[in-house]
Parts: sequence; structure tokens; C-alpha cells
Amino acid sequence: MNNKAVSDSQDKAGILVDSLPYIRDFNQKIIIICFCASNLLNDAEEQEVMRDVALLKSIGMKPIVVHDTRMGYDKFRENKRIAKLIEFCGIKAVGICGADMQTIRMTLDNDYIPVITPNDIDTEDILITPEECSRQIAEAIQAEKVILLGKEDGIHSPEDGSVIAQLKAGQVRELLPGISDARLLNKVKESLQMIDKGIARVHILDATLSHAILLEMFSVIGVGTMMMADDAGYYPHEIRYRQRKAER
Repeated sequence: MNNKAVSDSQDKAGILVDSLPYIRDFNQKIIIICFCASNLLNDAEEQEVMRDVALLKSIGMKPIVVHDTRMGYDKFRENKRIAKLIEFCGIKAVGICGADMQTIRMTLDNDYIPVITPNDIDTEDILITPEECSRQIAEAIQAEKVILLGKEDGIHSPEDGSVIAQLKAGQVRELLPGISDARLLNKVKESLQMIDKGIARVHILDATLSHAILLEMFSVIGVGTMMMADDAGYYPHEIRYRQRKAER
């Protein structure tokens, strides 16, 4: 085996080692993926996202997918289509219309991934965003975290324009006046509401980044912006990481 192959293998092993504490922390925890990327991704890219969702289920988590609808498509047919993408990965999934908590809980209890379109028949003509629907479900079911996957890659620093990896709620509120993009602003406001209602973490991620969900969930720094209430939201192994980093 050549040196590059050895180095690549060691990098992969390092990633797996880093992911182990998170796999333990998130075991049997409910993770909501708000998938607002149907108009951003091609079929293969969309399938890759759902394969990553299926992986979360395979290693012991309880993912819920809330999704948008491709332009010009019927939202209820889209619901079935996205559920099928997950089932192609060998994981059971079922489409649900609206934030029907009884059905969602029953689906989770029976080892399915709920795939949810924000509207049901009674609210078909009302604008309910996937972010709003995700918040309603997260608050009702007390999800461990919500991942907002879409066009926006996170909250940017006003100093150098880089994506800020981690923010506490107070810091997010200070940055609100400087956020000019309407969709990002809506996501951030929904995130703050979720954190205020006890959701441990909310993440904003770029859906066009390959394996963004896995990179964000299983590494300390991540690839988007993670928001939480305060320092009490750090996991034990993250506290140790921060201490080691401070000592260097």
C-alpha cells in the first residue's frame, strides 16, 4: 500500500473514531431533518441525502424528515416519492401529511422513518414552511436536534464573512440585525424559537455539500452553523476537546 493510501485510510479511521461519542450521545434520540432542497439537488444528490438519513437510522437514531416540494409537483406525491428514496436504502419509511403527532409517534414506535409534508388535506391551500412544521414537531416531541438543510450554509461572521461554526442563543440575537437574506433570517428566527422551547441544538447546513448531515453531526467543528442555548449544551467529549485545545 502506498503512502497516500495509508494516509487516506488513517484519515478515514480518524473520522470514525471522532464519530463514536456522537453515535453514543444520539442513540435513540429524535433528529429532525428539515429538507428544503428539492429544487437545488438532482436525483442522485437527493438520493445521497436520503441514504445519509437512512444511515442515521441504521446506527440507532430516530430521524424524521420534513420536506419541501419541487416546483410544479404535487406535494402529496412528492411525499411518497421521498419516502421511497429512503426505502431504496433498505429502511422503512412512511409519508405523513401535516404535523400529526399521534401518527408520527406511532410511526417512530414501529421503527419507520416519518416523512412529512407540512400540509394535510385541510391545510392544502395554506402556506406552511418546512421550517415552521419542523419547529412544531420538534417542540411537541422534544427532539434532540433539528437540521435545517437548504440553500443557506450558515450564519456568516460580519468581520470576515466566514461561516460561524457554533453560536449560543444570545450571540445569535446580536447578529440578527445584520442578516439581510430573508430566508436565512426566517431560519434563524425559527431556530431561536426552538432553542427557547428546549431543543438542544439547531443546525443550518448547505444541502449542496456532499454528506453535510454526517459531517456536521459527527465532528466537533462541523460544516455549518450550530446554535444552542448556552455552554451547558456542550456534550462531555466536546468539553474535553475544548479543554485540550485551550491547553495547547
